[in-house]
Amino acid sequence: MKLASALVAVAALAGLGAGQQDGSCTATAYRQEIRSLTPAQWSMTSAVVTQMNKDGWFQWFANIHQHYFRLFHKCEYFFPVHRRLIRDFEQTGLRYDPKFALPYWDTVRDYANPAASTVLSNAYIGANGAGTGQCVVGGLQASWSLGYPSPHCLGRQYNNGNTIKPIYSPEFIQSILTRSTNMTSLRSGIEMSLHGAVHIALGAEMMQMFSPNDFAFWLHHANLDRIWLVWQLMNPQQNFWSANGFDADGRPINLSSPLPFYNSPIGD
Repeated sequence: MKLASALVAVAALAGLGAGQQDGSCTATAYRQEIRSLTPAQWSMTSAVVTQMNKDGWFQWFANIHQHYFRLFHKCEYFFPVHRRLIRDFEQTGLRYDPKFALPYWDTVRDYANPAASTVLSNAYIGANGAGTGQCVVGGLQASWSLGYPSPHCLGRQYNNGNTIKPIYSPEFIQSILTRSTNMTSLRSGIEMSLHGAVHIALGAEMMQMFSPNDFAFWLHHANLDRIWLVWQLMNPQQNFWSANGFDADGRPINLSSPLPFYNSPIGD
């Protein structure tokens, strides 16, 4: 059964805005699959994130992700802390344009041949790197100088030469969502499959702890956040206000546990 047809809740995501922390809707963002953006929307998105990089924000987020990498991964902070991180990125973008919203890349649509995806073309985020530095020479970040951990170009190195090995299918992801009865099982199922597969597929920058330098990171994690929300909506009473498992040091967590770096409760 295809993920898109099996999970009717996906269709509702376009109408789920993320308001400001005070509950108002003055900074609502509607996330769309990147290929559904109009040319004007993609132009605006490109302009916003390009200026964010010039102003040091990609450096800022890459630094946070590297510094707290161990605390963000392989534990039950994975979903909530990345949700907070991508929302912070999105709210930063909203300072540049009130219409900004972080798109997502539904990678399972391209699972059989990811390298052929239009997302990995010059029309969007560019393709494989080239030359000794594996620099991406087309797309959104082709001319960028990334500032962290030192000035460099955006690098990509596909995991199969000029192609990418197939990643996880819609049926596989659907099976994880169906079988997961708590956040622990969902997190391990998704983090150790689709999450890691996309990072490995693109290689280079995406294989580093400072992977937020690549805009693909944000598209990928916005999609993982969407998948988590789909799971939450499958059984809202059980799944939505659910936090269990352990942190990176083996301590049990719950909704009151403070997120690493942010020090605000998961329940927020």
